[in-house]
Amino acid sequence: MREIPIVLIGHKDHGKSTLIGRLILDTKSVQETRLKEIQEVDKSSGQKFELAHLVDTFKEEREREMTMDTTRAILKGKKRKYQLIDVPGHKELIASMLTGAAGAQGALLVVDVNEGIKEQTRQHLEIAKLLGIEQLGVAVNKMDKVDYQQEEFEKVIQKLREVLNKIGYLSERIDFFPISAWEGDNVVKRSNKMDWYKGKTIMEFIEEDIKEPESFRDLPLIFLVQDKYPNEDKEILVGPIESGRLRVGQKVLILPDKRECEIKTIRDFTGELLEAEAGQNIGIEISQEDKTLSGVSRGNVITSLDSQVRTDQEVSGEVFWIRAPSDSNLVLECGTASVEGQLMEPKMITEGQTTSYRILLSKKMAVFPRSRTILGKIVLKDKGKIIAVGNIQ
Repeated sequence: MREIPIVLIGHKDHGKSTLIGRLILDTKSVQETRLKEIQEVDKSSGQKFELAHLVDTFKEEREREMTMDTTRAILKGKKRKYQLIDVPGHKELIASMLTGAAGAQGALLVVDVNEGIKEQTRQHLEIAKLLGIEQLGVAVNKMDKVDYQQEEFEKVIQKLREVLNKIGYLSERIDFFPISAWEGDNVVKRSNKMDWYKGKTIMEFIEEDIKEPESFRDLPLIFLVQDKYPNEDKEILVGPIESGRLRVGQKVLILPDKRECEIKTIRDFTGELLEAEAGQNIGIEISQEDKTLSGVSRGNVITSLDSQVRTDQEVSGEVFWIRAPSDSNLVLECGTASVEGQLMEPKMITEGQTTSYRILLSKKMAVFPRSRTILGKIVLKDKGKIIAVGNIQ
C-alpha cells in the first residue's frame, strides 16, 4: 500500500518543517544513522541542531533557514504509512506548493499563536480548497511561547474560524490543536502543560481522521501521454495511468481528436503486462488503421469509449490568482497538455483573489470537470511563470 499523502501548509516560519521533524522523530520514522548524520553536520558547521533539518536536506536551505522546495518525509503510523509534504511558505516560492499539494489526501495548516493569520495562511487555504483537499486539521503552534495559555489559543482559533468559513470550509467540522512542535506538546505525546485541552494529538488526528485515498481505479480511464519513442518497427506511448484500468485488446479513444484505436501491448519496467491500473507508469503500443502514431504526442489523453472525459475549447471554473496577468494571452496547463488561450473573464484581477474564470483556448483540450483527477485542475502561466491555480467546473 502506498503512503497516504498529507500536505503541511501555512506561512513562512510558523513551524511546518519543525512539526514534520517532531512527528518523524517521536514516531521513530527516521533512522538512527540519518539522525546522527544530521547532528554531526550541524555540529561541524557550527549550527544548533534543529528538527527542521530532518526534512530540509538542501545545503542552501540550511544556510538560509527556509524550505526552498517541496520536501517529502515518510511517517510511520501504527497501521499505515504517510507521506508528509512540506511546502514553502515564503511568498516568492508559493508556486512550488502546487506540486506538493496537488495529490494530497489531507492537509495540516500550521499557524504561529503569536503571529496569527498571515498572507500565506489565507493563500495556502485558498489553494487547498480549490484543489479539493477537504480533510483539514489546524495546528496552533509555539504554545510554549505564550506559557500554554488557553486564552491565546482561543483568540487565534476564533479568527481562524472566520477565515475558514469565508473560504468554504465548515469550521465546526475542523479540529484545532494547541501544540509546541519544538517541545513536542500534543504532537505525538499528550502534553501535561495544557490540562484545559481534552482533544486529540496531531498523530491521533492523522491516524483516526485521515481517510484512505479515494480509489481512482473505478473512475474513467485516463492515460496521460507524456512522450513517445521508437522501439524497433514500433512506436511506444509512455506515461501514467491517472485513473481507471487498461487491458490488452481494449478499444479506446485518443483525445482531443477522438481517434479510435486498440491497445496492442502494455509494458512497464518488468516487461509486458496484460493489464494495468491507476498509479502505474507504463508504455503502450496501439493498433490503428494508418499504423502510425502521427499527431499523437505529449498532451494527448487516452480514455475508454464511454468515458465522461470530454474535449473543450472553452474552459471555466475557479482560480486563485498568485499574481495578476500582464495581459489576456495566457497558457493553460491541464494534465500533460499545455495550450495557449485568451482570458475572457474576469476583466479585473487582484493578486491574492479567488475568482471565477473563463478562457478561450487556441485548440481543444481533454478535461474532466468537477473531478479530483488531474484533468479537473488547471495551472495558468504568463510568460512561463505560474500566476494562478484552480479547477474546471
